[in-house]
Amino acid sequence: MKRLALLLAGAALPLLAVAAPDIEDYGDLNAQRVWRQLAALENGSGSDTVRILQLGDSHTAGEYFTHAIRARLQARFGDAGYGWLTPGYVNNQRSALVLQRMKGEWQTQISRSTYSPGDFPVGGITNRAAAGAEVEIAPKTPLAEGLWRLSVWTRSAPAAGGWVVTLPNGETRDLPARSKAGWDEYNVMFSPWAANPIRISADSGGELGGIVLDRLSPGVSYDSLGIVGAQVRVLQNWNATLLKEQLQWRKPDLIVLAYGTNEAFDPKFVDVTYRAELRAAVRMLKRGAPEAAILLVGAPSSAKKSGPSVNAGCAQYGLAPNLLAVQRIQREIANQEHLLYWDWAAAMGGNCAIQNWASQNPPMARPDLVHLSPEGYEVSGIALYDAMMRLYGQKKILAGGNTGKRM
Repeated sequence: MKRLALLLAGAALPLLAVAAPDIEDYGDLNAQRVWRQLAALENGSGSDTVRILQLGDSHTAGEYFTHAIRARLQARFGDAGYGWLTPGYVNNQRSALVLQRMKGEWQTQISRSTYSPGDFPVGGITNRAAAGAEVEIAPKTPLAEGLWRLSVWTRSAPAAGGWVVTLPNGETRDLPARSKAGWDEYNVMFSPWAANPIRISADSGGELGGIVLDRLSPGVSYDSLGIVGAQVRVLQNWNATLLKEQLQWRKPDLIVLAYGTNEAFDPKFVDVTYRAELRAAVRMLKRGAPEAAILLVGAPSSAKKSGPSVNAGCAQYGLAPNLLAVQRIQREIANQEHLLYWDWAAAMGGNCAIQNWASQNPPMARPDLVHLSPEGYEVSGIALYDAMMRLYGQKKILAGGNTGKRM
């Protein structure tokens, strides 16, 4: 196991890092276009947005991991906004970018597993509003200058009223109900002349399935959509037709799949079933976004303090009982489906590493030996960003050729 070392000696926030593994390319033919687009942004010839969509479990839902990647990509290649947010506040989940406050009566629906089936949009979360209910979206830092676009995915009952958006400058926009059944997407353009929150209110009830805040400027957008407790099979609960429609609307250039921890602890885990579920999720996303590269993130280090576990020679506790099987199957699927793959556990220093991370000062992992601390997620995000940039550095081509811009 690789030894952890201090990354920033004497910094206000001590961080730990290891020599991070590279991203392995198992033949993803769409990846080269991502590197060309980044190269065009970096040399000033690109006018497109590189859109990255991450789907995952609590490691994604906490947004410490994903925001560490987002912040560095946007600092280098340009800031294209906040991206896809959860549709309102969700218990035990966090946005690094905004605070969402719910007023009135709301009911949250979550597609956590195949045991809670439903008809869900991308992200697998909806918030149902009673008449007059409102969600307030307050950015944690002032929105950057420029033109922004607010996109809202909603579903209303027949004959129901629409929605009203109040913009930061106090201007209101009506989103009238449409006659067709199912989910609708509305777009509102605005400039952040004031620092007030955005408000979305329901006339007579309805359902929110997605909120997107894009800055219409060349750069990178990193959408982070996680569900606490989720396994990759949650995608089976998402409406396949709507998922394809939403992915074609969003046009992600790179999709990051970051599940596996909950499967590693699942007492009902069956490797044949998991292999089929992971393959089905990958192919579902490929059908919806055939031009997107897919990066499969291997399950990180985790340990079991009591009950069944795997003795892997760790100093104190055994591994989560299915961790090795999950990681093996993830790599197999990445190879067979020709994806990109990144070994998160190796980036931590091996499968026993979380026990070392939890003993650091400050702790890099939570006492449950499943979740990381904010500092641990930041180190992990930096490691994945660095791996992306190493691969980008190897693959980028000289500007002036085909940048891979979508038509």
